[in-house]
Formats: sequence, structure tokens, C-alpha cells
Amino acid sequence: MSGPAQYRNRVRVSERHGAGEWTVERLSLVALLPLGLWVAVSGFTLAGADHAAVMDWFARPVNAGLAAATAMLFCLYASLAWKVIIEDYIHRPSSKTFLTALSNLAFLVLTATAVFFIVRLHVGSAPLPAGFGI
Repeated sequence: MSGPAQYRNRVRVSERHGAGEWTVERLSLVALLPLGLWVAVSGFTLAGADHAAVMDWFARPVNAGLAAATAMLFCLYASLAWKVIIEDYIHRPSSKTFLTALSNLAFLVLTATAVFFIVRLHVGSAPLPAGFGI
């Protein structure tokens, strides 16, 4: 945090610390637009396909790489959006810090899990380790 809050005419002056996050949020959204279109087209293409066709699709490095990039960018964008929501609507500093940390942790786990399963599908192994699932 910076120093004490500054006021001009009894109005708090902006500390200008959110411009970097705003830029990252907008750039990730711009990158997600074509990736989202790619995901939609890929989903419609794979709809009704058998298991072997889907595994062949994930075996291509471009498809696996774009799927992982989409998952990471989506989680980054969602994490920044939730941070803004928490900062706007939670007013107790301790609750704000806790919820921001919890949100960041949840999106980090979601990102790691998505990339883990995309890589497992890319290398052709089973989606879950032996002993898990049905």
C-alpha cells in the first residue's frame, strides 16, 4: 500500500494503482475473443465424435496448446473480475483480503487442474489416474 490517503476538496484522490490491472484485464479479454470463437467451432466440430476422434484432436499440439492458453487466459480474466467485485462490494479490509486470497487460490487451482488434464489428454493417457472415477 502507498502512504496515507490524500484528499482534495474532501474527495479522495485516486492513487492510480488499478491501471495496470485494467490493462491486463482488457488485453486478456481481447485475446479471449478469438480463442472463444475457436473453442465454439471446435466444440461444434467434435460434437457427436467418438472417443478416438477427440483423442486425435487433443493429440495435435496446436489444439492442446490453444486449449491450455484459453483455460489460462479465462482464469486470469475471471480472477481479475472477481477481485474487482470483491473490492467494490466487501468493505471490511480483513474480509476483503481473505476473499481476494481465496479467489486467487481457487482460480490458481482451477488453472492448474485444467492444464494438467489438457496435457494428459495431449499425451494420450487416461484423464484420471487409476483408482479415481468410476
